[in-house]
Amino acid sequence: MLCAELEELEGEFAHILAELERPDLAEQEKQTLENAKSRLAHAIRAHEMSGHEGGPCFEERSQF
Repeated sequence: MLCAELEELEGEFAHILAELERPDLAEQEKQTLENAKSRLAHAIRAHEMSGHEGGPCFEERSQF
């Protein structure tokens, strides 16, 4: 299972992608969303690589 922080980042990323699909999006809004998408993509990669002191980005499920 993904860690909560990564799950949140990926949710935000999905929201941005959905917003970018809007046909009525103004050019300035599009640019703002593209910038946010880029920043989030970098944050996701950084978190996956070292977000847990270099450990994997998964939470163990409880057996109970």
